[in-house]
Amino acid sequence: MAIYIISNDNYLQEGIVLLAKEANLEIVKETMPHLPVERLTFDDTVILHLNLFNKCCAKEISRLNKKCKLLVILDSERSALVLDADVIVSAQQSLLSLMMIITRLVGMEKRQAIRNHVLNRVEKRIICESLLGKDINLIAESLALPPKRVYTYRNLACKKLGGHRVHDLLLIKENLLEESMFL
Repeated sequence: MAIYIISNDNYLQEGIVLLAKEANLEIVKETMPHLPVERLTFDDTVILHLNLFNKCCAKEISRLNKKCKLLVILDSERSALVLDADVIVSAQQSLLSLMMIITRLVGMEKRQAIRNHVLNRVEKRIICESLLGKDINLIAESLALPPKRVYTYRNLACKKLGGHRVHDLLLIKENLLEESMFL
């Protein structure tokens, strides 16, 4: 059972590591390129701090959540990520509350995620085609629906998946496309 922390904020990183030592937890400081993703198991925990300077790491959230327990610390809340992380907290929380969340997450048992989104067939197809970069007018043409109805279906599907717009879903694009193959 290993715990890794990935952050550009040295103060936050050092604070969490020091508090973890007091709680008899050892946290290893890592960077995203050097994180041993292949060796991660469901017993391992990754703490990922996302801010303006390392926002490119958000693309790794889906992959990490499939391999281990994942805590995402955000500078600004993004609800689309809720689908792909075990716990999401704000960076403005106190270190003590972060430590309580980390110990709770470490003690949690993680299993293979089974997602069952309640999207109908049309919504699934519209989301998949939108994520592949197709325009609403092209999607409407292929489904023989008016563009306004396609736009409405897409917005409803985005809200069901936890996003506010299609751009939010691009962060978890691979995960959604992978699931749609089986649905």
